[in-house]
This record gives sequence, C-alpha cells and structure tokens, in this order.
Amino acid sequence: MHPCIASGGATWVIFFSATPWHGGAHRQHAIARQLATTYRVIFVDPPGLRIRRGTSIRRVEHAIWHAELPTTVPFGRHLPAANSINRRVAVAVLRRWLLRDPAEVALVWLDEDLAAGCASRIDASAVVYDAADLDWTFTRRWNRRHLRRSLSRAVAAADLVLASSAALPARMPASRQTPVVLPNACDPGHFTPHGPTVPRPVEPGRPLIGYSGSIDSRAFDGELVAAVARNRPDWTFLLIGPSTRAGRKPLAGLTNVLLTGPIPYPDLPATLRVCDVAMIPYRLGGLVDYVHPKKCYEYLALGKPVVATPLPALTGMTGVVRLAAGADDFSAAIASTLTETTGPERVAHRRAVATANSWSVRGEQLHRLLAGLVR
Repeated sequence: MHPCIASGGATWVIFFSATPWHGGAHRQHAIARQLATTYRVIFVDPPGLRIRRGTSIRRVEHAIWHAELPTTVPFGRHLPAANSINRRVAVAVLRRWLLRDPAEVALVWLDEDLAAGCASRIDASAVVYDAADLDWTFTRRWNRRHLRRSLSRAVAAADLVLASSAALPARMPASRQTPVVLPNACDPGHFTPHGPTVPRPVEPGRPLIGYSGSIDSRAFDGELVAAVARNRPDWTFLLIGPSTRAGRKPLAGLTNVLLTGPIPYPDLPATLRVCDVAMIPYRLGGLVDYVHPKKCYEYLALGKPVVATPLPALTGMTGVVRLAAGADDFSAAIASTLTETTGPERVAHRRAVATANSWSVRGEQLHRLLAGLVR
C-alpha cells in the first residue's frame, strides 16, 4: 500500500455515485464530505439515460470536485454493452484529467453497482463498495438480472464492503469481505430545535403530523397513512417531498392530508419545526424494509417525537422511537405521543441520540476502517 495514503491530503478518492451531486443531501454527499477531510474527492455523477457529450470537472467545495462525464451510448442502465462503453469512456476521461496531478488514487469508491467495471481500470490502492440500497429493486423485472450481476461484480471487486443498514448484508451476494454496517446519520447542526419556522398550516391546537421524504409506492405506505387519516379527521398530516402518482393515489380526497412537494434541504428544518409529531410510515416485508432512514435522526435532532413502523433497522431504538404496525396501532401510537409532555429533558435526550449518530461520528468510524484497510 502507498504510504502517502495514511498521511492523506494529496491522494484522491474517485467516488462513483448513484446520485448526482446536485441531487440533494443524501448519504453519498455526506460520506463524500467526510472523505474530503482527509482526501481530495472526485464525485462522479452517474451517466444519463440519454447521450451527453460534454465533460465538466470542477471544484465545488474545498476538497471536492464534481465530475459530469460523457454518456456516449444511451440506456446504459438497461443495456450491459452500453453501460460498459460509457464506463470505459468515463475512466479514460478521468485518467486524462488526473494526469494534470501526479498524486496517487487512494480509493475507488463504488456507490453505484453499474460502476463496478471501473474499479479494475483505475490504479488505486483499494476499492470500497458502499451498499446504500439494493439498486436492482429500483427497476423493472426484465432489467433486474443486469443490475444484480453488477451488484455481484461490485461486491467481488471491493476490499471493504459497507452497508447502510444491519438488514442489508443478508440481502446481498456472498463476498470475500464480511460487510461492515455503517448506518445512515444526520447533521444535528442543521436540524436544531430552535430556528426559523414556516407559518403553521393548521389552526392553533390542531395536531400536525409531519413526514419528510418521497411519497411513492416503494417505501412509503400510503395506504397506512390514508387509513390513519380517515381514523383521525381531527389531525392534519403534512407530507413533505416529491411524490409519484402511485404514491398519491391512496391519499386522494383526504382533506386532512397536505402535500407540499419538494422543499429545499436548507428550508426543511423550518417546515418540520411546526409539526407536533414526526412519522416514518414505511412498508414492511417488501423489497425495501432493509432501509435505515436517516430522517429518523433528523427528526430526533429537531427534538421531535417519532412514530415509525417497526423496520428492522429501527427495532433497537424503542427507547426513543415509538414503533407501531397497522393503522389502529399507528393511530394509537401517535395519540399517545400527542398526550406526552415534551419538556427540555426529552428534547435533550432525542438530541443526544441524534448527535451520537451524526455524520461526523460516522466519518470517524469510516476513517478508522480505512486506516485498517491501507496498513
């Protein structure tokens, strides 16, 4: 291994992300920023579905460069040959750009399964694969073989395999490296109990139940929320985030369910601060119940009480999060939470849990893993 890796600073991390840099404040962005405390990071956007001829690699933060590389052939997500061509072109562009700086490439970071072929084409000291999701579950059945094969290649290429949830490794292919769970986290400095608030969208005294995230049919349980909303017409449910037609369908006609649409990340705390209870109504037993929702820690950082369905990743948090399955139990859990007094001690306890699960704490854990990897 290269000795300069341990000292950091001069070496590069090539970060192949499944989410564009401008796609929001996701796990990929947070981890890239933690890596940037030691390395210089090139954050590579995924190829587009359509042809993109231009190349842009520019510094966006102190030690992070954002790379938008050519998409030579369309539909690489669906066609293995097209994906292979696009990745070869991307690596060639990156290697030419890196010739301007003789520094070593410490890590190839694979967040996107389809980028697995890039690992063998870049002379790096180590390869890290971070399983934030099961990408093959986000496509149609006819395309799953292509993506599952890419997942197997990414896992096989890695010297370190990470997983965002303790429920993920059992759903991943066998690998020569035992996956290490590095859970999602939050930025407690951004999600604080005190700060600006938006106008409360309900009359005083009417309970407001908040949710932030996608309103879709994969993870979000619209049927559950609709049933609870019908049970409790005296509550209002504020759903913050982008929505799909399938996600909105169960909620149609419910006047006590408000959809805000996407809200910029900087403005999200101000909207959540006006809510009395925050919820995570996710589906159970499906393709995505392995998730470890970072919104749980964001809610807690705001000091908000949380009611969630009993996802495997949340079952160890029963002391601070109220878990309930089914419309009746979920309604009862919210009702019980609304009757509790939220004093400074409760808020401080929730904040303490969130702070113990901050991205800076995850960054320390990550750097310890990388130090062991490069020795």
